[in-house]
Amino acid sequence: MDAGEREPIENMLEAYGRRLEFREKLARVHQQLEADSLLDHAAIEPHAQVRTWWRTYRPTLAIAAAVAILTTFGTIIMYRSYQNSHKQEQQYGMMMRNLAVIQQTQNKLLNNLSGRGRVFQQNPGQVAGSGFLLTASGFLVTNNHIVQGSDSVYVQSQQGVVYKARLVHSDPQHDLAILAIGQDTAFHALPPVPYSFEARPSDLGERVFTLGYPREEIVYGEGYLSSGTGFRGDSAAYQVAISVNPGNSGGPLLDEKGNVIGIITAKQITSEGATFAVKTSILLDALRTIAPDSLKGDALALNRKNRMARLSRKQQIKQMQSYVYQVKVFKH
Repeated sequence: MDAGEREPIENMLEAYGRRLEFREKLARVHQQLEADSLLDHAAIEPHAQVRTWWRTYRPTLAIAAAVAILTTFGTIIMYRSYQNSHKQEQQYGMMMRNLAVIQQTQNKLLNNLSGRGRVFQQNPGQVAGSGFLLTASGFLVTNNHIVQGSDSVYVQSQQGVVYKARLVHSDPQHDLAILAIGQDTAFHALPPVPYSFEARPSDLGERVFTLGYPREEIVYGEGYLSSGTGFRGDSAAYQVAISVNPGNSGGPLLDEKGNVIGIITAKQITSEGATFAVKTSILLDALRTIAPDSLKGDALALNRKNRMARLSRKQQIKQMQSYVYQVKVFKH
């Protein structure tokens, strides 16, 4: 290569070297500037740093503070709402309990006034006896001396249900009274009575039994027919050797086949163990004398079919219990 060709190449190399040197100087200057900038930042006063930090993060802090405030107030409101709700629930529960007590008291008062309480209140003028259904529709028979002169008459079933009774007919001569409870809206007709009514005379020595209320529960008694006539030869009654008490008055007297042969009446005081029962034939005669107006359109037809004839005594008693009632009256 001749001298003329080397000269341009050397010039290019020298120019390239100068450019590299210039770039290195620029790089050193840039590094120095960055160093100076860090020193300037380090020299800023603390409160200036705080202001810078505040300007940077103020929006975020504002949002966080608002959320905290809202959360705090929301918690307080929810807590107070819970307290108020809990107090309201307590007050509501107390109010309901008070209402229940008031309702119970009111029901007791109404029951006492209407006579529908399961337990009658003690009353010195109260007279108790027994009675039994003639028909499933609500006609009963009891003794006249039980209801005579009463202001109101009630009957109570074995289950404790009380019904208001209406006097339909009375026969003071034979101590019979016919009552009706079918008009009481609480009464529902029962199945047909399981016993029949035997008008033919019964034989001496025949085994008999009765059900009645000498106390607050039904009581069974059994004995035999000891005479075809009653007290002092009364042909309208039987004398029965059976243990009864005053509360048995008005209860049924049945033979072994479950036929009603009489209605228990007053016990003879002077002869221990002597009980009397009005004959069923007298009851049938009394029923025939009832005025149709007194029945208020209800039929009083006695059952002619005996469903207890083939039953044991225990089964007969179970069949009878629902048809025998406790009779209670109130007098001044």
